[in-house]
Amino acid sequence: MSRSTIIATLITVLAISGLVKLGLWQLDRANEKQALFDDFERAQQQQQWQPLGLGALPDRYQGVSVRGEFQPQQYFLLDNQIQQGQVGYHVIGLLQADFQSAKIPVNLGWVSLGDSRQQLPAVTLPEGPITVTGWFYQPSESRFVAADQLLEKGPWPMRIQHLDSELLSAALELSIAPYVVLLSETETYGFPRQWQPNLMPPEKHRAYAVTWFSLALACLIIALIAGRSKTTTTEE
Repeated sequence: MSRSTIIATLITVLAISGLVKLGLWQLDRANEKQALFDDFERAQQQQQWQPLGLGALPDRYQGVSVRGEFQPQQYFLLDNQIQQGQVGYHVIGLLQADFQSAKIPVNLGWVSLGDSRQQLPAVTLPEGPITVTGWFYQPSESRFVAADQLLEKGPWPMRIQHLDSELLSAALELSIAPYVVLLSETETYGFPRQWQPNLMPPEKHRAYAVTWFSLALACLIIALIAGRSKTTTTEE
C-alpha cells in the first residue's frame, strides 16, 4: 500500500469518526432537551407546591413554596432576555428565607430594556413577609463567563450576564443559594413571565444527527467506491 493511500485512508477514517461523534452528540443533546421539556410538562400538570427547606433539593421544575422577605433594593437584572421580540431583563429578587441565611434568587419576570442601556429600569419588589410559590430550577453551569464579565459591580440593582451563584457570592461577599425559584405565573405580583423552555427542540437535534450520520455514510460509500475503482484499475 502506497504512502498516499495510507494518508487518504487515515483522513477518511478520521472524517467518518468525527461525523459519527457529532451525530452522537446531537442525540445526547436531544435526550437532554427531551428530559427538560418532560420535566416542565409534568410540573405544569401537577401544580403542587412543596415547602422548600434544608433537606434534599427538589427535582427540576418541581413546584415549591418558600416564606421570606425580599431585600427591596437588592436585585439583579439578568441581561439579554427576549419577550415577544423585545429586549429586556429578568428581575432576580433576593429572598431572605426563614430557614437559611443564604438569599434565594427569585426570578420575578421580564422588564423592558428602556430607552438606553445606560439607565437601568427601576422596579418595585414586594415588601414585608411573603410566601413565594414557583418552579425550582438550577441554572446551567456549562456556560463559561469570566468573573469580571459576569457582573457590573456597583450600586444596586446590578446587571448580570448569567446567574452564577458561586461567582456572585464571591464577588459580592454575599451568600446566595445555588438555585432559583421561577415565580409562578398565577401570582399577582411580579412582571410578565412565561417559563416554557425557549430552547431548540429535541426534533431539530435529531434531524442534525441524521444529517451527520448521512454524511458519514456518504464518506464511507465514496471511500469504498474509490478503493474498489483503484483496485480494478491496478488489476487491468
